[in-house]
Amino acid sequence: MSPHVIIAGAGIGGLTAALALLRSGIDCDLYEQAPELREVGAGLQLAPNGTRVLFALGLEPAVRRDGVETGNKTVRLWSTGQTWSLFDPTVATPTERFGSPMYLMHRGDLHAMLVEAVRAVKPGAIHLNSRCADFEQDERQVCLKLEDGRRIAGDVLIGADGLHSRIRQKLFGPATPKFTGILAWRGLAPMEKLPEHLRKPVATQWLGPNGHVTCYPVHRGKLLNMVGEVERDDWRQESWVEPGTHEEAYKDFPGWHRDLLDILDAIPQLYKWGLHLRDPLPQWSVGRVSLLGDACHAMLPFLGQGGNMAIEDGYVLGRCMVEFRDDPVTALKRYEAARRERTTNIVQRSAAMAATFHNDALTDSEAGANYISTNWHPDKVRTRYDTIYMYDAIRVPV
Repeated sequence: MSPHVIIAGAGIGGLTAALALLRSGIDCDLYEQAPELREVGAGLQLAPNGTRVLFALGLEPAVRRDGVETGNKTVRLWSTGQTWSLFDPTVATPTERFGSPMYLMHRGDLHAMLVEAVRAVKPGAIHLNSRCADFEQDERQVCLKLEDGRRIAGDVLIGADGLHSRIRQKLFGPATPKFTGILAWRGLAPMEKLPEHLRKPVATQWLGPNGHVTCYPVHRGKLLNMVGEVERDDWRQESWVEPGTHEEAYKDFPGWHRDLLDILDAIPQLYKWGLHLRDPLPQWSVGRVSLLGDACHAMLPFLGQGGNMAIEDGYVLGRCMVEFRDDPVTALKRYEAARRERTTNIVQRSAAMAATFHNDALTDSEAGANYISTNWHPDKVRTRYDTIYMYDAIRVPV
């Protein structure tokens, strides 16, 4: 009989894992605490390492339908708007360079297509209103305990239950998030409300001395996603849905270029949250239980890789369960061995990027231009991104 995998959490990582498992003939069920399936309205950069997995899972038509393909990233100086290109698509597209394209997505669109794909394989795989409370395991099985008293038995339990993972806490104790001193603003601007030159299918990063902003189109190009991080220590709440006002946001971007202010003007509702850093876990698995995505390697958004790492996790987990389907404990050990070093490295590199994005040299226009020309030189861009984007979760040894 096929092993049965229980997944706690039906976010992007949990759904990717479920789809990879089901497509490989491994039975699984997802238990999601929310009463309905939806994803917070925000953007996601699907780098080539992420699209490679989604395309392998049969989602290429849906990604191309709902996403915005991009061949370039740009960097702009906060005060003057001067622009640098990171990649030249006329020389080589992301597909030609990395073997897979780059897409800009609304998280809700990606989440919906994963839900649809999982239900197409197993209609009853996703169980809502199912908040995990605890689990127990022995040599033969693992049992997930839900808050409503239900007990779900299986061969493997995967904690894909996010930043505040109950499964992680049970395995390794509570996490100790550290506030970074950075507040993030986010919002979605209707594209028709923006000037024509801000509607390009490109991800743009604005760099300033005490903050940076990332903008890119999502939802078939109908919306512009904006995330702006500024150095502030007076707001520490870690919530994506805390409303903020335009008046407060403007105070965080004094003297920034008119283009950025036009983007802020066009966003009907801004949200703010405090960025916290969690140390990556030195161990993910105990017996028949392991972790996935933010539950074990939550990272700052400065390399755009949080969602991509969870997608990679899900696919590699599926491969390990197929390869060692008669020995679930070994399957989880091999999964962790294949993933932990890579994700730990990217957690650390993402955190280090804060000092690169926010630098005093950017205060002066001329010095700032020289700083960007040096730190975003093509050689440094290749060093920064190529090993991330070229990773192949489909073929990496397990």
